[in-house]
Amino acid sequence: MVITIKPMVTAEEIEGKSLVHWQTWREAYDDLLPAEFQDTMTLERCRFFSQKYPENTLIAMDGMKVVGFISYGNFRDETIQAGEIIALYVLKDYYGKGIAQKLMKEALTILEHFSEIFLWVLKENKRAIAFYQKMGFTFDGQEKILDLGKPVKELRMMCSSNKSF
Repeated sequence: MVITIKPMVTAEEIEGKSLVHWQTWREAYDDLLPAEFQDTMTLERCRFFSQKYPENTLIAMDGMKVVGFISYGNFRDETIQAGEIIALYVLKDYYGKGIAQKLMKEALTILEHFSEIFLWVLKENKRAIAFYQKMGFTFDGQEKILDLGKPVKELRMMCSSNKSF
């Protein structure tokens, strides 16, 4: 298996990313988010996001198949000059193969002109938290409550871009 990390460019890659987003959302969150909210994350909604925001997305390819992606950019709170990891998903069948690490390292390299890089993670998402900590992220004390049919807590993590990834 040779995994290639590359920018998402073609219509086929956008469709592949949409399918990965939809499938991995279920794999990651079915036990963490209310079913009613999960039902709103349809393939069509994932396709809309992929088509509307194709920039700043790297995909992991196993041959011609998209198996993961990372989206990144400027931190969405414009009062802070920082980078942000917006989304990172890898198909469950590809867990433990270093794909998320490759995607993260590539995105962090692109964002290295920022002194800080943030991300938000569900408090209950222990697997993601362990991965982000392994990649050098730490909690910064910021949190928010999302109303997704029931209150769900997100925690903010950050890392300094002067770390060697």
